[in-house]
Amino acid sequence: MNDKPRIHAAGLALIAAAALLASAAPMAAASAAPIHAAPAGATEAAFALVGCTLIDGSGAPPLADARVIIEGGSIVAAGRASAVGLPEGARAIDLGGATVLPGLINAHVHGAFDAERLQAWAEAGVTSVRDMSSLGLPIAEVMRWRSESRSRPGYARLFAVGPMITVPGGYGSLAVSSPREAREAALGLIEGGVDAIKASLEDGYAGRSGLPKLADEELVALVQAARERGKRTTVHITQGRYLREAVLAGADEIAHIAYDYVDPDTWRLAAARGVTLVPTFTVFRNYGAPIDSCIRNLRGFLAAGGLVATGNDFGGGPGEFEGGMPMYEFSCMRAAGMSAMQIIVASTKNAALCCGAEGSLGTIEAGKLADIVVVAGNPLADLAALEEPIMVMKEGTIIVDRRDDRRRIGAFSATPPPRG
Repeated sequence: MNDKPRIHAAGLALIAAAALLASAAPMAAASAAPIHAAPAGATEAAFALVGCTLIDGSGAPPLADARVIIEGGSIVAAGRASAVGLPEGARAIDLGGATVLPGLINAHVHGAFDAERLQAWAEAGVTSVRDMSSLGLPIAEVMRWRSESRSRPGYARLFAVGPMITVPGGYGSLAVSSPREAREAALGLIEGGVDAIKASLEDGYAGRSGLPKLADEELVALVQAARERGKRTTVHITQGRYLREAVLAGADEIAHIAYDYVDPDTWRLAAARGVTLVPTFTVFRNYGAPIDSCIRNLRGFLAAGGLVATGNDFGGGPGEFEGGMPMYEFSCMRAAGMSAMQIIVASTKNAALCCGAEGSLGTIEAGKLADIVVVAGNPLADLAALEEPIMVMKEGTIIVDRRDDRRRIGAFSATPPPRG
């Protein structure tokens, strides 16, 4: 939730100017590149993960005796070993029955502009994170961090939305006073390179109340501007009365579950419009909000057929946040009735959608980037298996490798298996 530094309407011109400067700078040129940012001409020999169970992130049943072929940072093929041939000369890594999943994504964090945090997430198997506020950093600096994260295999890949749009005196950091200013703010941020637009419908937080908030016309204007440029809009809410406003304005995503009552018709409307919900139970727990009510609301959204993505609002409030796997989020999702498979999909495929990266991340299939996590246990039986990955890969580069720990997993082999 943390988004306190403010930029008022007078700062809109500065945002636009920063965007123009960013477009001319070498750093920005790198940030505008595709997500796969390997050095020009860099190639890798093909290799394969074999002898594994594949959970591909799509929600499809797991595949035993699976094979994943990786080359040049991308997935070339994935499926049953009997249907996926091994390229000539490819190195095979026998996983001895371990489970292979897409790299997980935390779709709601703060303070991700930090090398140690990005490295810790990556090593825990969270290979991408989305920072939900710039905390006063210039957009050019935000883009520099994003570019840096994508060029370093050992860092979680960073997505960023920039400052949260609000009104003067409201909850957020970029203030607008009219629909025209709201549109200009969104377009300026998009020109600067952000991955999505974030706006606030919040009249109070941390003991404060009565704050002004965006008018319906202002919210509609910024949503439409983002949509024209192919960007999603996520709207911060914590109360049920503002959830419906956000959905009617065209929000693609809701940041935070409501902690109070939400009528079933609102949940049905949100689900029918394809809105994605990122609940962030952890921050509500840390603020002392009624978690039972939050879980009940998620249950209502799921009953309506709603789409859920994972995010724990790391750094967005007081208290402790898990900097690796967001296990508390998983436990609350389970309490709301989500299966282990649904939680994995929420943390991979659906979270990639929130990041605008569904074409390159979130599932293990041909053409996607090889962000992969390997765990010794069966996460469908016990999600705790995700807490100790034995291998983590980002764009085909192995950044965590515990293959010598025979207590967790059987022997590995670099010998190619019979071709099939």
